[in-house]
Amino acid sequence: MNPNPKRSVLITAVVLSTVLMGAISQNRVAAQGTAQKMEDVYLNIKSLRGQSAELLNPTMVMFEAALGVGCGHCHDNDAAKRELDSKPQKEIARRMIDMVTALNKSSFGGTNKVTCFTCHNGRATPIGVPNVVGEELPPALGDDYLNSLPPAPAVPTAVTVNQLLDKYLAAVGGASAVQKTPSLTAVGTVTQYRVGRHYPAQQIEIVSKAPGMQLITTRVGQNDNLIVYGGNGAWAKAGNATPRDLRKAEADATKLDDAYNLPVQLKQMLLEPKMERSQVIKGREVYVISGHTQNLPKVTAFFEKESGMLARLVYEIDTPFGVYPTQIEYSDYRDVGGRKVPHSWVNSQVRNRSFTYVMQNVRAAAADDSKFVRPATATAAR
Repeated sequence: MNPNPKRSVLITAVVLSTVLMGAISQNRVAAQGTAQKMEDVYLNIKSLRGQSAELLNPTMVMFEAALGVGCGHCHDNDAAKRELDSKPQKEIARRMIDMVTALNKSSFGGTNKVTCFTCHNGRATPIGVPNVVGEELPPALGDDYLNSLPPAPAVPTAVTVNQLLDKYLAAVGGASAVQKTPSLTAVGTVTQYRVGRHYPAQQIEIVSKAPGMQLITTRVGQNDNLIVYGGNGAWAKAGNATPRDLRKAEADATKLDDAYNLPVQLKQMLLEPKMERSQVIKGREVYVISGHTQNLPKVTAFFEKESGMLARLVYEIDTPFGVYPTQIEYSDYRDVGGRKVPHSWVNSQVRNRSFTYVMQNVRAAAADDSKFVRPATATAAR
């Protein structure tokens, strides 16, 4: 240790401490040689003990770039108190430093393969959920940018969840219109898009029957792929393959994907719904409701403030390693038998892919319940 008593000297402003570096103080003593360790020069060093004191400044710059925050994110704004643990971010920082060090040591032979930027990408809060294709990610511009934004709008208090869901049903014609025209048949195309790849449009037919049945037939070459729910369960069939039951989360997602039955089903499916802050989509203010279903951890619905029409729906599917989302945006609502139904929607998914549905012909047509029943599977011969 340096025999001289430590004294407080403010490091130049470029040396910025962050969430990952909150453990490092900006108080130092006069350095006497290049072999001194951080704890010999700076106060309250815990997670970086043993590191060369000369590495503090470049380390701080690295963390500033990785998280996009400044000294005040972890340190007291009073320069005389910089070394104190007055903010919880400093303890978080120490845990993160230890985590990254241990990971590189155990998995990468001590080399810095994993850094702060690996997870943070210039954002103080890492993004743990994969983004759907085309989604604009939060800007990696740090505290200064975020602090300059106008405050988020308050959660609306003039409208309740039930009122908003009822307004949505009324906007598409109401329960009476659904009862009058319970069955629809839609014919059109679905086109898959992946970044840098173009796919030909495929023919698709949708048969929908209220209150909760749907058959989707997609023509792939000479084969028909089916996704069905209602009747005796939820199932799928690819070409000549044996039908399979949909997984629980998959079945809930299929019901949410049903653009024609959704106005009736959404209110039934959403559990513990609540109003969220309003947002703006394509220049229009939307009310936002979030909740979950029996098998999906989160569902978020965005309704146009004026019309009550559903503009966007996002649902998440859970895995042992986190959730991933699917986003659906609706457009081109037209009247069919007294019901307003979308003739186009885009299903955006992770893995850089989306599906655009365009229905050229949507008409009211009776549908027998047998269309939605899973075919019997022959028992294999013994």
